[in-house]
Amino acid sequence: MKSEIKMTGNRLQITRVFDAPRAVVFAYWTRTEKLQQWSGCKDATKVEIEADLRAGGSFTQRMWIAGAGEYTFTGKYEEITEPEKIVYTANMGPATIRITIEFFEEGRRTRVVLTQEGFPDPKMCQIVSQGFSESFEKLDELLAKHSA
Repeated sequence: MKSEIKMTGNRLQITRVFDAPRAVVFAYWTRTEKLQQWSGCKDATKVEIEADLRAGGSFTQRMWIAGAGEYTFTGKYEEITEPEKIVYTANMGPATIRITIEFFEEGRRTRVVLTQEGFPDPKMCQIVSQGFSESFEKLDELLAKHSA
């Protein structure tokens, strides 16, 4: 399945339907050992995530990207409603982005709506859009293996 991407101003929204139950998809977002398997662009050679997954908790994500080096960002969780929603902020260089991920049950499938707001410019929005689209491809592959 392909991601549907909408970019308007400093806002990015990516919607994708995954062929897995909502509880399983939510677990791939909230368990660091699972999240590390798919988070990051296709050129990410390694991802490390440390997370205190609760409202008010923080996280650090480090990615090693082939040809570009190490990229680290941090953030803080604002809301976690299992298995429906995750809201957090991420410090991405010159900007703090607010991210809302919503999980909608559609039979045995799950529609994920990821909304990010606060980009300083369209270029950063485009880069993040590409990275999440590539991450979603990896997540789709992992979920297919999970259900096999």
